[in-house]
Amino acid sequence: MGFTELSADRNFRVQLNDKAPARQLDVFAKDDETVFIVECTHSQETGTKSVKALLDKIAAIREDVVKAVHSHYGRDPKLKVKFAIATRNIDWRAADRARAEAAGVPIITEDDLAYFQRLTDILKTAARYQFLGRYFKGEKVEGLRTKVPATRGRVGKTIFYNFLISPHDLLRIAYISHMAKVSNSDLDTYQRMVKSTRLKAIGKYIDDGGTFPTNIVVNIKLGLNFDVTENFGETATGTLNLPGQYGSAWIIDGQHRLYGYAYARRDAKEDRSVVSVLAYENMPTRDEIQMFVDINTQQVKVSRNLVNEIVSSLDIDHEDPKRRLEALCARVSLRLDSLRGSPFKDRILTVAQDKDYVRCLTLTSLADGIAENNLLGTIHKVGKGATVTLQPGPLAEVSATPLLTLDKASQTLAAYFNLFAGALSEHWALGDAKGGYLCTNLGLRALMQLFRKLILFVERDGTRTVSLEPAEIIERVAPLVAPIVEYFRRADTADVARFRNRGSSLLSVSQNCLQLMAIIYEAVPSFDLKEVREYLESQDAEGTKQAKDMIDEINRILFSDVLATLKAKYGEAKDAWWVQGVPKTVRNDCDRNYNENNGELERWRYLFFVNYADIVLYGDNWEHFKDYYNFYGKGAKATLVRWIGKVNRARTVTHHAEKGPLSKDQVAFVARVHELVKIHIEGKVPVDPKQRYLTEEAAAVLDAVA
Repeated sequence: MGFTELSADRNFRVQLNDKAPARQLDVFAKDDETVFIVECTHSQETGTKSVKALLDKIAAIREDVVKAVHSHYGRDPKLKVKFAIATRNIDWRAADRARAEAAGVPIITEDDLAYFQRLTDILKTAARYQFLGRYFKGEKVEGLRTKVPATRGRVGKTIFYNFLISPHDLLRIAYISHMAKVSNSDLDTYQRMVKSTRLKAIGKYIDDGGTFPTNIVVNIKLGLNFDVTENFGETATGTLNLPGQYGSAWIIDGQHRLYGYAYARRDAKEDRSVVSVLAYENMPTRDEIQMFVDINTQQVKVSRNLVNEIVSSLDIDHEDPKRRLEALCARVSLRLDSLRGSPFKDRILTVAQDKDYVRCLTLTSLADGIAENNLLGTIHKVGKGATVTLQPGPLAEVSATPLLTLDKASQTLAAYFNLFAGALSEHWALGDAKGGYLCTNLGLRALMQLFRKLILFVERDGTRTVSLEPAEIIERVAPLVAPIVEYFRRADTADVARFRNRGSSLLSVSQNCLQLMAIIYEAVPSFDLKEVREYLESQDAEGTKQAKDMIDEINRILFSDVLATLKAKYGEAKDAWWVQGVPKTVRNDCDRNYNENNGELERWRYLFFVNYADIVLYGDNWEHFKDYYNFYGKGAKATLVRWIGKVNRARTVTHHAEKGPLSKDQVAFVARVHELVKIHIEGKVPVDPKQRYLTEEAAAVLDAVA
């Protein structure tokens, strides 16, 4: 981090006075403005451990250590001394935490260390100011005081300043609250983790003499002292006294430009460069975050996951019920990533983490799953004036207090998903790897929908889930979950793939939920919901086998007819029909498969079923196919052969057993197409362009097939 002095090991000692022996300190670090002293403790296994002895030690020696520091280094500038405690595997007791807070002794956990390790890798020595900004929060540091010439203006009630400053002076008081998992994360966080690749490029640009014409935008969260030299109406010039506090200037925009100076090779003390700053004074956090979103959505598209992270910290107490509900859904999702005992702990992908098969769940999927199933509440419009109200959902706390709802919903969802994670630990651990389903975005969305269905079933006897404690809710749904747990305990690869391969649409999620409900119904006959019975009655396993044979025959007929038609139109010399009648992209795909299979078959033998639509619509080919392929009557030609794509969707089920079966309606659609192909394409009976042989209603049944 760039502390100029650092103890080599835990045997570092300070001589407090001539009469007493030297006192041992675990960590001693010093820079130009501060001295940071850390006492450390840990536990072999995670659990509670009293740190009262450490707090007592700090209280006993603090005053003497401060005197010794000032005696050794001098009082100009006066070094600010801070004690902290670092722990590993310690669950802090509430009493100890309160005592540490009252004593001004911050807590550094293993999560904090991991965060600052990564931040130091990215920000280099500038990470020190982030570190000090957190642990010296709200404290005056004499060595940080800086004066700059500035202009002052006003927009509405918000005061702003423009000034030039050394980037190294700004770095000392700047702060970015990153969207990264840290143990004592504040609720104002909204920035993305800075990217080292960009910082390296900016550092090189600075070393090559580059400058930045645009402002770095900051919010100084303190009252500022501005000595006015001259007034010009609402504008004034003068001297701005910047606060002597770490973390007092929050970066709204320009973090990469500012922290790029940490990568520049020039010496900070010799560097005479300046940056232009637009500084707001005490801008409300809500306005600050809104400005960040506005700036970034204009420059770089802000990801949906980031917006959810921003919303979670911004709107939990918003006066608009819709915004409040949206924030609660996002906040519950984030809580599940950090809650002790949560099966999602460290598995939810936020902006600062990299995706892998374990950390594969998105905040968006989890938040959307909570929202679309109305688990926390629903929005209602009441009366002529359309007053918008938030009706509490089954996982809301009965008083609908946001923080209490956050606690109840987080605990209930963690316990619900633990019914699966605990009994199916090996499957759950797979995450998004091959063979995993339940702990994936698709899986949790289906399980979330199932949870809502189970709650509705439980409430049929008059129970109000909103009035129950988390443990009581889980006690009622656990027996219904048991058959699903047993199914996945015995499931083979094909069984799991049947769920996983359906697709990510909401309709596919609903199909997976219905299949889960069918598993429950088979084991618990009282779970006789109408939608489950209708789902089971709609499935057609035997018809799916017949549909496979029909699709194979459709494929053979189309292959023969398309080739014969193209040969008649373009001729067979030098394969003219292939070169002129088939789109290049289709030919390239066939060539690739031809080469991969060492030319075992002719190139056109590698056509896919869906390619027939591309071919009949290519160039002026349609004039030779339309009399036999148009099963929809009128419309754009591209829509008149959409039956080919829909049959191809059915083929992904009939030819992959793990994706089946088709429903009775889907089998009926395939049978109808088979009939039309036999009559009009194989039998060469022209279609009537005024007749709709297929309707949208009939074709729509295949839209849900992945």
